[in-house]
Amino acid sequence: MHLKKLSIAAAIAVTTTIGTVSLNPSGAAAVNFTGKIKVDFDENVGDTSKNPLDGGQELDNLWADYGLKMDAQKWDKKNKKYEKAELWLYNSNCIAPGEAESTNKFTEPCTGGDRDLATGKGKYKKNGKWYKYNSDPQEKVLIIQEHGGDPDDAVRGIITFDFTDELGVDFHEIGLLDLDEPEHPKFKFYFANGTESELLDSNDSEVDVTLLSTKWNGNPLKKDNSLRKYNFNFKDVKKLEVSLPGSGAVTHLKYTRVPEPTSALGLLVGAFGMVSFIKRKAS
Repeated sequence: MHLKKLSIAAAIAVTTTIGTVSLNPSGAAAVNFTGKIKVDFDENVGDTSKNPLDGGQELDNLWADYGLKMDAQKWDKKNKKYEKAELWLYNSNCIAPGEAESTNKFTEPCTGGDRDLATGKGKYKKNGKWYKYNSDPQEKVLIIQEHGGDPDDAVRGIITFDFTDELGVDFHEIGLLDLDEPEHPKFKFYFANGTESELLDSNDSEVDVTLLSTKWNGNPLKKDNSLRKYNFNFKDVKKLEVSLPGSGAVTHLKYTRVPEPTSALGLLVGAFGMVSFIKRKAS
């Protein structure tokens, strides 16, 4: 009896934590991650021979096994409209060019001149003034690529996160880096029942935001190199649009994939199948 209870619990835990195995179009096995998920853009995803974490590639579908697809637009100043843009990754564990220091001893230079995307503890000289920042290192972060060449975040744009599960996901948290504009980011949620909700991060909003960055003296750091965490408690989210008024990057997402009714039944059947196999082996 104890074996049966333990086996069912273990089977369900393994299936929901590690994920269910399916076949991708090439016939190779792929893991579909379920349960509580944190995407911080440091995962080894996609074609390992063209690892997107080493440079700028289109990342739209590389997190498909996490139930996530992405898209981006950037503001065209000349034509005054949004146009299609690429999402790239930027290594924030970097040291600024010129007079600079990284207490974390990072040696990779901040490419594209984006020293304001550096994380960890460091300082750099800009226009004759020292900027001293202090936050947890964020490694790779997601940016809207402004132009060709080195990774460089766009001046203004929208990042769209599509959650591919039919019932959506329970969305918990998103991190943003380097919000140095006088305007505020907007978050527009689309739900599985067809409704929408738009929230603005402003002083009188209901957005739950935590500033995670400080200057070296411990005072809040709110502009260049600033790091924020936004907490939400929304269920059945199918899509999230993050509108950045200026430069900026996404450090991570946290959400929960809720198994659909047919998937839950499959998990249960699989669990009992595993229990039956264990019992046969034991006998």
